[in-house]
Amino acid sequence: MLFISVAVAIVGVVLLQYFIYKKKGFSNIEYSATLSSGEVFEGDDVYLYEEIRNVGALPMPYIKIDTDLPDGMVFTLLESSVHSNSGVFGKAQNKREEDRLRKIRHTSSIQSLFVLRPYACIRRRWRLTCKKRGDYTLAGVLATASDILGIGVHSKFIELSNKERNRLIVLPRPEDLAGNYTSSRYLCGDIISNTCPVTDPLRLCGAREYQTSDPMRQINWKSTASHGKLMVNVEERTVRHRFSLLLNMSSRQIEKNDIPSDAGAIERCITLCTSILDRIAAEDVPVRFFANYPPELMKEFGGEAISDDEIGSKVGKCGPFRGSRDMIYALRMLAMLQMKISTPIDRVFDHIAAHPELYRENENMIIVTSYIDRRMMNLREALAAEGVRVIFYVATTRNEVGALSEAEDVYFRV
Repeated sequence: MLFISVAVAIVGVVLLQYFIYKKKGFSNIEYSATLSSGEVFEGDDVYLYEEIRNVGALPMPYIKIDTDLPDGMVFTLLESSVHSNSGVFGKAQNKREEDRLRKIRHTSSIQSLFVLRPYACIRRRWRLTCKKRGDYTLAGVLATASDILGIGVHSKFIELSNKERNRLIVLPRPEDLAGNYTSSRYLCGDIISNTCPVTDPLRLCGAREYQTSDPMRQINWKSTASHGKLMVNVEERTVRHRFSLLLNMSSRQIEKNDIPSDAGAIERCITLCTSILDRIAAEDVPVRFFANYPPELMKEFGGEAISDDEIGSKVGKCGPFRGSRDMIYALRMLAMLQMKISTPIDRVFDHIAAHPELYRENENMIIVTSYIDRRMMNLREALAAEGVRVIFYVATTRNEVGALSEAEDVYFRV
């Protein structure tokens, strides 16, 4: 009889704790996370601060937290394969070996196990590396908990309440245009070209008297002292015109749907646009941005359709951007671009040829594309007749035209 009573009591206690943890366990667990920054560049690191709290009187003997990051972000972990040795000399040797054998590991998912006492809190910090431009928001974590005896295991997705503190905009990082792109007219060597869209402050060809439209950074103080008046450097390829920047979201001549078939090529085009905007911003030259991209997706950063007609309503425009003060808005726009095509690029070219007044506010147009074909050469000739110079930057080596004449300004990736 005593044995049965003890067995019944044990079963009762086990069932009681099972139902208590099933009802109260997850309600006492709170999770919060905060990013150290809301805006970084590609390749930069940001810290994620997490807090796991037990706000109840029940101890939590087993909690597993699964933290998953969006595509484009990874955890950066430092690992060492050195085993500990005893003694002072062993510790010094371990330190040298640890520095030598320490390695960095990247992963997009982390699983952690905890034991939480009543009213306890665990704080930890993760180092994240931003691999790709984009607009990211941390949604939450998957938590798994069990009772004391591990009989009942329950899982729950814990959402983060404060979305603004967990939103991260990764801005595209500019690349070196001079080192990565070359004109179709030259195969190697340093080139001074009068068709480059902006001047090169490292290539000076003289000095002249200061004008009110000149930036202060171009002042030549030695010439100013010798002439007794403000003098500025005259740089190679000096341009003071306005620019239009057209991004072709189509990765090939024919796309099967409204998503680019080669997303990697479009990403390189976006990086190229960033580099061009960065270089033009240094010259304080106004630039407008166009793309065969849905205008409704550009409203967040001031974009709109270029016109109300059938094709114009599908061409998004933004800007003008001028100088370093507007550069951050242009970078945010490029960071938030999605892989969407609103209309084929050939229709956009037809619209430009039919309505040049909508585009020829600027005297120069830069077209960034992942390929170049004969249709683009025809557009160049049509705009040249309207007094607009067209410059092509091709993010790949796809050339559907063949041999290009010396009069055509085309820069390929090398």
